[in-house]
Amino acid sequence: MQYAASLPFCGDTAKAFGLAESALTALGFRFTDRTAYSMEWAGPGMNSSRESGLMGATRIRISSGRGDLAVEADLGGVAYLARFIKLFPIGLVLCLGIAFAIVFSAIFGPGVWIVAVAAAVGGNAVLWLVLGPLLARGFRTRTDRALDALLANMVAVGEASSS
Repeated sequence: MQYAASLPFCGDTAKAFGLAESALTALGFRFTDRTAYSMEWAGPGMNSSRESGLMGATRIRISSGRGDLAVEADLGGVAYLARFIKLFPIGLVLCLGIAFAIVFSAIFGPGVWIVAVAAAVGGNAVLWLVLGPLLARGFRTRTDRALDALLANMVAVGEASSS
């Protein structure tokens, strides 16, 4: 997953980069490259939906030039959580269905109980087939908004200091 955005910018690049530096280092990002007109960060990734939206990016590149300020990001943390939320609940439901089938067949033998187990497993699987992509889209939206806010704040700080 990729993210890219840019805004017109004619301010102090150092001030704008300073804002990004303080925001990103507080979240555990580390420098991988820095020049006068660009900087690149590597992040730890997103492990929970309760973390900052910026954690959804595993690599962030910020560059200034030709009258604009641009942010590009690899959304590895979002991709990881999206994969997890789509696969784990369905796998868990299927494993529980198999476990219930084994236990009930040992206790009750063949019978009508299999319909109830199949309905419960199927219902939960269908529920997570719908909820998983919705939650994944929410993670992506939250990360995009956080990166948009970072970019807008960098532009505002950089232009305010040059006035």
